[in-house]
Amino acid sequence: MIFTIRHLGTAPLKTARLTLRRLTADDAEAMHRNWASDPEVYRYMTSRRMPEIDDVRRFIAQKLEAYESADTYYWAVVCDADGENIGMATLTEVLTYARTANLAYSLGRRWWGQGYAHEAAEAVLAFAFEQVGFRKIYGCHFVGNERSGLVLRACGMRHVGRSGSPIYHHGEYLSFERYELTAKQYELRRHTQARPRFHSLRKHAETDFFE
Repeated sequence: MIFTIRHLGTAPLKTARLTLRRLTADDAEAMHRNWASDPEVYRYMTSRRMPEIDDVRRFIAQKLEAYESADTYYWAVVCDADGENIGMATLTEVLTYARTANLAYSLGRRWWGQGYAHEAAEAVLAFAFEQVGFRKIYGCHFVGNERSGLVLRACGMRHVGRSGSPIYHHGEYLSFERYELTAKQYELRRHTQARPRFHSLRKHAETDFFE
């Protein structure tokens, strides 16, 4: 277990079926087509939908600039079977002094229900705990978004309650279901059950293979 944090930025990650990597300008069309413009994908997301291709291009430009900071963690999720950008995974609300962050992810509808979100989330958690040294990772989803709750629980996260103050979202007031996973809980789970294969492609990693 790592007891200090060492920010590594958005290092490329590899799972059995996915590649998680940094966004590039070439991702704009696939992002817009597959998920970034879809109202249903954004139904339970706090970020704003990107209805126009130029919205996506501006978003990517912002991320390319943000990648200059080592504490930026935002991955394009790419399906190896067809090379399509099918979604994103990210660590937000990074607090270096507390060694905590919030896990978030989203996929295009075409790829729902196939285990891809779980696979991507597991890879990000492995990287966050085993290489960066986070102490605790949080997760949350809007009440009613049970798909996301299933993903978080499948990753070993524990439900810790519901947010006290609902927020206004797409015409209704919604609360959050809150989850968390500590490094100790992660290590215990890691040694008591198998996890999906995860490779870190970051060059010169001290440990670059996980089973």
